[in-house]
Amino acid sequence: MATSPKRTYIHAFSIAISLILGIFLVRFGFLMISGGQVYKTYRNPEVAQNVVRGTIYDRNQRILAIQTPYWGVYLHLNQVEDMQLVSEVLAPFVQMSPAEIQEQAAKYTTYAQIKKNIDDRQLDSLRSAIAEYGLQNQVTIEKRLGRTYPARFHASQTLGFTNVDQEGIEGLELSQNSYLAPYPEVGSENTTYGQDITLTLDLDIQYALDVQLQSIADQYDPDYAMAIVMDAKNGDILGMSSYPWYDVNKLSTSESNERLNHAINYLYEPGSVFKLFSMASILQIGEADTSQKFDCDGSYTFDAGGSTVTINCTTAHGLVDVQQMLAKSCNGAIANWALQTDPQAFYTMLKRFGFTSSYDIGLPSRARAYIADPSTWSGRSEPTIAFGQELLLSALHIATAATALCPDGQLLQPHLILSRSNPKTGEILYERKRTVLDDLLDTSVTEEIREGMYLDTQPGGTGTRADVEGLKVGAKTGTAQLLNEETKSYEDGTILTSTLAMVPIDDPQYIIYIGAGNPKGRGSLYGANVAAPAIGNVIKTLVSQGKLVPEDTTIL
Repeated sequence: MATSPKRTYIHAFSIAISLILGIFLVRFGFLMISGGQVYKTYRNPEVAQNVVRGTIYDRNQRILAIQTPYWGVYLHLNQVEDMQLVSEVLAPFVQMSPAEIQEQAAKYTTYAQIKKNIDDRQLDSLRSAIAEYGLQNQVTIEKRLGRTYPARFHASQTLGFTNVDQEGIEGLELSQNSYLAPYPEVGSENTTYGQDITLTLDLDIQYALDVQLQSIADQYDPDYAMAIVMDAKNGDILGMSSYPWYDVNKLSTSESNERLNHAINYLYEPGSVFKLFSMASILQIGEADTSQKFDCDGSYTFDAGGSTVTINCTTAHGLVDVQQMLAKSCNGAIANWALQTDPQAFYTMLKRFGFTSSYDIGLPSRARAYIADPSTWSGRSEPTIAFGQELLLSALHIATAATALCPDGQLLQPHLILSRSNPKTGEILYERKRTVLDDLLDTSVTEEIREGMYLDTQPGGTGTRADVEGLKVGAKTGTAQLLNEETKSYEDGTILTSTLAMVPIDDPQYIIYIGAGNPKGRGSLYGANVAAPAIGNVIKTLVSQGKLVPEDTTIL
């Protein structure tokens, strides 16, 4: 009888199953004979037990932040038998009264911190007293690691701070945390060292800036103030200050507004200081007829898409050319020349200046400047932008843009971190290099702008109080009405007074910018009176430090 296809399939399937089972049994028997399954053993790699956080220095190797050990006094509250005795024994060594010690201990339930940091010279005597009264199980002297900032409030918002675990929380301590405190290294070394960081800051210049901001604060009580000194040759930030400030070593007493870095994070309308860059843009484009002097009668009226717009000046300036416009800060003249310039070309030049960009200088945040696209501009936007309204930027943007006003017309990348190095070997792991972002302006344009800045510090200019005898200082002052966001009006908004200076103006070495928001008091609250004198004092300090040499000085 013939075999059906179904029976043939079943027979083949049975043979396959038998083969698989046979292979399995052979393999099982082999494993039994060879002693069973072989297990692999894994061990955790040996890593360093300690990480020493790197030190932060200024450009002259003065310490700005360093890891330091400290000794604290703690109580095991569930072991304390006589709190009065313990507090009396500890009192002379922790500079607290027995009552204050008991009050501090009452804040905790089991383990109480009585004194975070005691004088190292008291350690041996304190240990002896603890042993004498048999308090070893009740009182602990514990060594911990902390972070010390010798410069205190100077550059505090730039440096930032760490938490109790030595992790960066704000400022450079946060953004550079992976370099300052790397993961423990694998190997036999017991300690891993974080990289040391050297900043472009010069602590002497930083002090000079902070002194002047404090002077402005004492006299005018501004809501905030900011200042930058930049090396005009390479973009190094030599000083960067923000007021109000705080002592990083006393972090618990600081307030949130004191920890804000207004120099890089606060965006605002700059006012007339911006005329330097709008005028340079107009000259570089070359469409406006700037050979014709503008006749300023105190106001300038123009047609803006069917409506009439009037721009006012502080006074009637008479006939002004480009340099006199800068020196006298004539709104009408700059508005007139801006209206002769193609809006898209004007916007493109300002964009190349960095006024729609952000700058990475190694800090956690990067504020981006803002100018709306020309497609959204109203009939008055271009002239309004030309004298510093309808845009937002920071002090860092202004100082950086000023690098393009130097003779070569090159816009430079700003720098805050000079180098990173291995603290054990001294090997340089990173070093900043002069970086050109854009070949922006012709030499003839930069020369005309700087001549206008120099004229501004001479009699008849608005920046005379920034001038210093023996030096050719160039400046541009500004007093900006800031928009009230609630009412959308400038009339009931605040003001920002500022001054930008370059010295020596023929071949600038330093760029200095100071601004103060909403100064108060009687008298003339203009950049010429609030910020310009402070810049003059900074320049005098640079001379006294030997960083600037007056022209009439004989060098032996």
